[in-house]
Amino acid sequence: MLRFREQATETAGFYNTVGFNDDTRAFLSIPARHDVARRIDCRFLATLVVEHKIGEDEAFELAPELAYGLASAPTNSERWHTKDRI
Repeated sequence: MLRFREQATETAGFYNTVGFNDDTRAFLSIPARHDVARRIDCRFLATLVVEHKIGEDEAFELAPELAYGLASAPTNSERWHTKDRI
């Protein structure tokens, strides 16, 4: 998962890699898989901070956006418009 996060973010950026697709056949394991995904994202952000690629304050702002904020936007186009305004 960490290798995927590193490679996908390098190519697509954060805004195009948020969200988590699940199938309902594994309904009881969904919370655990989301928890692992959030931990991987935070580890990736911590690595970027340690390597001085982003600041610690940016990582603190980006973590909740990766976990919920960006994924809850209705469409990709709305994410881009929101990002452009900030």
